[in-house]
Amino acid sequence: MEIPNVFVMRTAYQYKLRPNKEQIATILLWLYLLRRQYNYRLGERFSWWEENRCPVNACPLIMPIPQLKLG
Repeated sequence: MEIPNVFVMRTAYQYKLRPNKEQIATILLWLYLLRRQYNYRLGERFSWWEENRCPVNACPLIMPIPQLKLG
């Protein structure tokens, strides 16, 4: 089966950034804030792991389901 040329997307073009001083300062601030946020969330996961010692994705799935009340 051949893919039509309509669905082919070229992704090889690269844009070169030439920010001015104000834009550089803004980009550096954003990178700093994103790095802090990532490290904070990573620290939360590590501390949660130390307290609970179970996989993060499995704990909510193992919880029992209560019986429905009839009537």
